[in-house]
Amino acid sequence: MPNALTGLPWKRLWRIGKPFWVSDKRNPGLLLLLGVLALLSANAGVMVFINKTAGQFMTAIEQRDVPNFYHYLMIYAIALVVATPLQVFYGYMRTRLALLWRNWLSASLFAGYFNNLAYYKLLRNQEVDNPDQRMSQDVDGFCNQSVGLFISILDSAVNVIMFVGVLWAISPLLTWTVIGYSALGSVAVILIGKSLVSLQFQAMKREADLRFGLAEARREAEAIAFYRGEQIAEDQAKTRLQSIIDTLVSMAGVHRNIMLFVTTYNLLVPLIPAAIIAPLYFRGEVPFGNITQATMAFTVVFNGATLLIGQFGGITAYTAVINRLGTFVEVLDDAGVEHLPPGEHIEISEGTTIAFKKVTVKTPDLARTLVRDLSINVPVGKGLFITGPDGTGKTAILRTIAGMWNAGSGILTRPPSAHLMFLTQNPYLPPTTLREAICYPGNDLCPDDEDVFKLLRLVNLGDVPARAGGLDVVQNWRDFLSLSEQQRLSIARIIQNKPKYAIIDEATSALEVEAERLFYTLLSGMGATIVTAGNGPALAQYHSQVLELTGDGAWRSYPATQFKAR
Repeated sequence: MPNALTGLPWKRLWRIGKPFWVSDKRNPGLLLLLGVLALLSANAGVMVFINKTAGQFMTAIEQRDVPNFYHYLMIYAIALVVATPLQVFYGYMRTRLALLWRNWLSASLFAGYFNNLAYYKLLRNQEVDNPDQRMSQDVDGFCNQSVGLFISILDSAVNVIMFVGVLWAISPLLTWTVIGYSALGSVAVILIGKSLVSLQFQAMKREADLRFGLAEARREAEAIAFYRGEQIAEDQAKTRLQSIIDTLVSMAGVHRNIMLFVTTYNLLVPLIPAAIIAPLYFRGEVPFGNITQATMAFTVVFNGATLLIGQFGGITAYTAVINRLGTFVEVLDDAGVEHLPPGEHIEISEGTTIAFKKVTVKTPDLARTLVRDLSINVPVGKGLFITGPDGTGKTAILRTIAGMWNAGSGILTRPPSAHLMFLTQNPYLPPTTLREAICYPGNDLCPDDEDVFKLLRLVNLGDVPARAGGLDVVQNWRDFLSLSEQQRLSIARIIQNKPKYAIIDEATSALEVEAERLFYTLLSGMGATIVTAGNGPALAQYHSQVLELTGDGAWRSYPATQFKAR
């Protein structure tokens, strides 16, 4: 892992940071940046003026010059009043710039994540953990730290440039001393803290793992309760917590070593300018106020030149964030690239029906062949029932129709995605209103209240609006509804969306026989062509043909009437 500022992953930093500055948000960003730079420069100029005034003020005290004492006291006070709003608005505009950047970068990552099925493909990628944290917390850290570090470097550079002239005018020796002393300290801190970046990276990952585990336990609370698995859940949480503590203890040890050095190192800072300038004052070569002026200038130049020391902890965290975000961006870019070798790719084209022509379906890693040389047509109005033992590839065929899997060979023709709708055993019901849950994913086509109530009564969910507080109250439906009710709601959803092909993966497993019959009757009545994967013999009657998977890639097809008689 890289260490400190000299080891920042510059290519990844450029890859993450550049797009914002060439986007449609570039102009607002540049205006804010220019405003920050203007305020920074103005503030630095005021600080130089205050430094000079402080020297004159102290000389007036030493010389008992009462008129000049009050004169410079008044000037000093006015300068401080001017500096206050400069510093306040400087900080405000820095924050606004970071927020503008964060908003754009997160939205850009969302677009990449929810495109080309990247969110689905990432499930198989072991390199990227906790994408939710990377798109939210890591983006926030990156934008704030990028702006903060960049401005700090500029601030330090401006202050060094402005004050090094002041320092040189007082004592060239003092100027060379601050440069050498700063360089010595920076090198020492890099050597002492070089392991912090890798430790910071581990800490961020382990914190995210703990949050994910706790969220998973909350989501699966009922299953844990049925299994009485509280102790295992607690032990897993404690194990993850202990790994975090171990990492933080290691980081604390490195920080301790850094602080031992830095504390000792900083103790000498106030003494150095006095030790060099005081003899000049004793010999009458400089006025008394130059001691104060030199001390202030030395401190400003020292702080600017030792930026690495003051920001070392932040830089290590920043490097870890860049690596986490950089890896994520690279994986998102890679998600749209086809990596299957020649001849191991199913060709998918659009048509009016679903048709397989010598299609071989393999797992995405090409490790297993699930279905071999499948050729079957699913004409409009002629439903297909896919059956067979578990693990023979029923769901894999549905994933292939959806375009989620394409490893294998052959040609698949299918209607446009807008004409297909898939129902799974565990329906996807995000926290939303009841109206939006029914209309998903076509929320722009939601019916009026009376039609929604009618639809809910049709699937025996007529009491849900009253229980939920109305059609437009947000609920977590996974917790609010039983699995049977969730499946009924998904049935209402498919009736509302009226797809030409309804593709069902054991989506009625929790329903009674009568409810299942009603569902398939409604689907047939609305003219949908049904493709169902399942094992229930009663399901075959709602289809025209059967595809039976027998294992090892083998299959056979026949009319559904023959399946009924078997």
